Amino acid sequence: LNTIDPDDKKAQEAAFYAAGLQVAALLQHEFVHERYQYSRSIDPIVGVSFTGLFDFLVHALGYEWLRWMMQGRPDNRAAKLFVNKERSFLSRWRKAAHDGVVAYCEKHGIRTPNRITTVQPAGTKSLLTGASSGWHPPKAQRFIRRITLGVNDPLVPALLEHGYSVIPAQSARDDDGNLLDDISDPRVHEVLVEIPTEVSWANIPGCDEFDLARLPVEAQYGLYMSVQQYYTDHNTSATIELRENEIETLSKLIFETIENNGGYISAALLARFDALEVYPRLPFEPISKERYDELIAIQEISGETDEDFLTTLNKYDSSEWSIESVAGCTNAACLAKADADEREKGV
Repeated sequence: LNTIDPDDKKAQEAAFYAAGLQVAALLQHEFVHERYQYSRSIDPIVGVSFTGLFDFLVHALGYEWLRWMMQGRPDNRAAKLFVNKERSFLSRWRKAAHDGVVAYCEKHGIRTPNRITTVQPAGTKSLLTGASSGWHPPKAQRFIRRITLGVNDPLVPALLEHGYSVIPAQSARDDDGNLLDDISDPRVHEVLVEIPTEVSWANIPGCDEFDLARLPVEAQYGLYMSVQQYYTDHNTSATIELRENEIETLSKLIFETIENNGGYISAALLARFDALEVYPRLPFEPISKERYDELIAIQEISGETDEDFLTTLNKYDSSEWSIESVAGCTNAACLAKADADEREKGV
């Protein structure tokens, strides 16, 4: 959704209609096991999902919507406008997805599912377009995204050559449990590539003044339930992050929704923490605009090649290279390994 113009209703509806056609085509699949085939024949299920909703809504509704969210979605004069806008988007997308599935099933004489829309976590797919995952807010407007790779993955030297920071992963520790710092150390089997990331709306005036780690639990729950009520037929994958002082607030919200038959099904709950130094090298590390600009500048300066990334990657996609050849070999353990290798070759 972060790649679609919020003002282009036709593009939005076409995307969800196409997604409906895509998932409906999977109903042609023939299962090997008869019981699966029978189960699908009496209760066909498909799932049209989306990702990047939070980004989309910031682009669509601007700084004012984000400020309202950061205030906990209070029931004020703006609430009716924003909730109606969310409902309008979600309902139209739901209808478009249903239309695509129904059109396909009717044309091919397939039983139409009675549940069509859902929201899945979509963490990996979200990374492909820089989208916030599912309906969730991003971790910050700007952050370091760390992705784990095997130390012998040919992506590692290619990333280094293009100026990315690559450091040992959480699993790379010495005998005392301390994190290692040198990726050429033979005790390092996994590494982290550090990617400075900026959400698509970070530079909209005023939008970077908020700390998304402080997004109230009421706002998260409210947006989640908006998606559940106006878009989702199945369940909406949801992880709600909260602090200890928000437990009673969230408990009350869930209780009241269930008591009033508001459509709540389930959500995962995750405790927030703010001490990044206690858990170094996290998958996401929020950073300031100044730090982001600094990292981008370093990356641009330290990149040593004018090649496109695929050309560089193909150069290393063989068994001929070693991590020492591209990262250097300066620590004692690595030098000892190099000496041993030389002695073995001499023999």
